[in-house]
Amino acid sequence: MRSPLEPSRFLRLSIAWLAVACCQTLQAQTKIQVSTLSELRSAVQQNDQTIVMKPGHYMLTDLPEGSRVLACSGSSNTIDLTGVEVTVPVGTTPRSYITISGDDNVFRGGTFEDTYESGLQEVTDFSAYNQDRSKLAKGLRGSSVLAITGDNNTVVGTKLTVRGSFPYGYGSIYGIGANNTFGLDKRCGILVNGRRNTVDGCEVQQKAFGHGIYIQPPADETTVKNCLVEGVMRQSKDLYLETNPRDLPARSGYQLPGERQSGRSRERNRGGRRGGDEGNGSGPDPTTNTNVVEGKPIPKDIMLPLAEDGIRVYTGGGSVTVDNCTVKKMRGGIRLYLASRATVTNSTAIDCGNTNFNLPKGGKITGSTGNFAYAPLSDFRLSRSDQDIELTILPSPHIVGPHNLADVLGSNHKIVFHRTDGPLDTNLRPIVIQGDGSTIRNETEYPIILQSSASGNTVVSFGPVTDLGSNNNVSQIERP
Repeated sequence: MRSPLEPSRFLRLSIAWLAVACCQTLQAQTKIQVSTLSELRSAVQQNDQTIVMKPGHYMLTDLPEGSRVLACSGSSNTIDLTGVEVTVPVGTTPRSYITISGDDNVFRGGTFEDTYESGLQEVTDFSAYNQDRSKLAKGLRGSSVLAITGDNNTVVGTKLTVRGSFPYGYGSIYGIGANNTFGLDKRCGILVNGRRNTVDGCEVQQKAFGHGIYIQPPADETTVKNCLVEGVMRQSKDLYLETNPRDLPARSGYQLPGERQSGRSRERNRGGRRGGDEGNGSGPDPTTNTNVVEGKPIPKDIMLPLAEDGIRVYTGGGSVTVDNCTVKKMRGGIRLYLASRATVTNSTAIDCGNTNFNLPKGGKITGSTGNFAYAPLSDFRLSRSDQDIELTILPSPHIVGPHNLADVLGSNHKIVFHRTDGPLDTNLRPIVIQGDGSTIRNETEYPIILQSSASGNTVVSFGPVTDLGSNNNVSQIERP
């Protein structure tokens, strides 16, 4: 007879199972300390580790030429770069230098800064900059600094300062696709290609032509939260100050590119499609080609965003959630109109050059804020319909350009415009409505214009309303 103190077979198996589980847990929590980029590069290719790098300053050029990439191909790792600063001299690597291709990783911290050999911080002499493609105006052939291609990864608390691209200083006026005028060498911030990835508490200082954070297929269920993306703006009239015959504005005759290009130009500009569905190419040095494309004069009354979009989704990039993010001075702010689904909460987009917000069909914005300083608050790109929008409009006393406050295209929207506290704005740009079947509550002083194409809309407004459409129901409210 078995002693009452003898463990049962079930209990023995349970103890054995717990022992194995504990060993597996300990193995999964293996802690690796690294103190060089070479050690870090090796460690991130393995699995199931907590990798902690010694705080300090490092140079990407500490890695051998041809191997200057932190290829995080391992899975289930926590990579802790708290207190780590990495300097990346422009021109020392031709592609993304942080890639996360594994799954279920946490990439935490780290400050990565692209630097110029001369120590230049802010480009102000765009003439000299764009004529020095080997040391200054050199991008990543359209790639991002950090690319997430695996699934279920989180990048948290990482800061990127992105420098180096060609051309820089002219926004996208010389083309962003294969038919760019002078060649193109972009440099972007963070690319998300995988599924169920999160970018949390990151900062992208975008001082090169390219996107801040952008999402491409087969990405889906992407979350971007607590992030800051900031670019640089330039007055378009300043392009007329570039009078050196080698300057791009002078070479273009101070005109925007037209539809016609020479056969040589078309052949030259057939570049790979990278960094966006507009395409890219790394063209020849502009000083070796005198092709001029004729078009309209460069406008003198707008602000040019020198980078692309702050948070951007491309066709096939799936769904995205944006929460508590701020985008400043980019081409497009929170630009999600090509997503399959999109939700934006508690976010701010200001001082952007083409639009501050836009959404896909059925997209939603709540508790968010924007202005209309250099572009509309929202442009409702491609007339996407059925949007649910709640936005607080910020006054824009520094306004430049002839744009409307907002251009409401598409149908069946539910829109509420709030106003900020303070005196009434005197710069009354209009909210222009062109679609039908929308319900719009305007608590601001800004006027609404219902165009002749607008019908069946219900508008409740504090600001004055001009109804040029048909069958619209309009009523006025007191100042909220």
